[in-house]
Amino acid sequence: MPAISVIIPVYNKEAYIEKALRSALEQPFADIEIIAVNDGSTDASLSLIMRLAAEDERIRVIDIPNGGVSNARNVGLAHARGEWIQFLDADDWLEETYLQQAMQLLAENPADILFSGFAMVNERMETVKEVLLPEIGVMNQEELCRCFIRHQYENGFFGYISNKLFRRSLWERSGAMFPVGMTLAEDLDFYAKLYPAVEKAVFYTGKSFFYLQTEANYIHNTNIDYASQMQIHLDIQAWFKESGQYDANRSILDTKVAEYAYCILFYANEDGKDIAAACLSLLEREDVMACVRLNETKGFARQVLRCLSRQNLTGVKALFAGRNAIRALYRIVKKHE
Repeated sequence: MPAISVIIPVYNKEAYIEKALRSALEQPFADIEIIAVNDGSTDASLSLIMRLAAEDERIRVIDIPNGGVSNARNVGLAHARGEWIQFLDADDWLEETYLQQAMQLLAENPADILFSGFAMVNERMETVKEVLLPEIGVMNQEELCRCFIRHQYENGFFGYISNKLFRRSLWERSGAMFPVGMTLAEDLDFYAKLYPAVEKAVFYTGKSFFYLQTEANYIHNTNIDYASQMQIHLDIQAWFKESGQYDANRSILDTKVAEYAYCILFYANEDGKDIAAACLSLLEREDVMACVRLNETKGFARQVLRCLSRQNLTGVKALFAGRNAIRALYRIVKKHE
């Protein structure tokens, strides 16, 4: 069995997939398998993968109907045989000695998961941003929770997909799966379900991969499913409860859930939807309402959530109606200036 399974979901990435595959194939650490999951590509991606697979038997090709990146990653996990799992997107590539250096560090410091920094680059191969390690050393579960709270909401470090190398047995213990149908932060949701099973984590000071920044990487706010984002933060909350770290971090964790509850109401108003129906959908969730009642949001959001916590739907509607009237008046004034 290979030491590492590199899982690469592929959907219409003919311009990039060869670079991604070769970045894994050319690693000095050669005891790997590459699971390329073709997610119903309609371009030449599959033929490119098949050509490279014919040249190197370490590439395993799985061809499935299009079902989205989360489904493709789940399929890859189900077929992985390696002791370790490494994800890589089809338009990114591994740093040239990463796997060798990571495995050496893990030999010296046995752990369940290895974290690393990485670089964001543009299509001219210029570094746009470096995402550095939040801390260094070895951590247990309690320390990992503390590190997450200190750094996740600053730069999203713990939610990126490819800056982790983790044991397949960790994934099997956790039962973590990618949420099919979720189109934003599905990586964070997966890891929030994986992290509770971590007993020991180690931080590698080198870079793991290069994250290509293209227009396709950016999602406009109008496409965000705030209910899904709220669920992710409930899953993070569940992790902290399981790890015994919830009470010490309750204010931060509850407020994150409450902020997304507010976003659901805010965008229901913006999109002309039924505010009362949106309120009722939240009131039905006791896990959400527990966060709403104890949150530390500020300003208008705090007023709205206070009304919601008192089940005062009329008050919530009145607040948004007043806000809408003020905005309409402002537009009239600006028009006549």
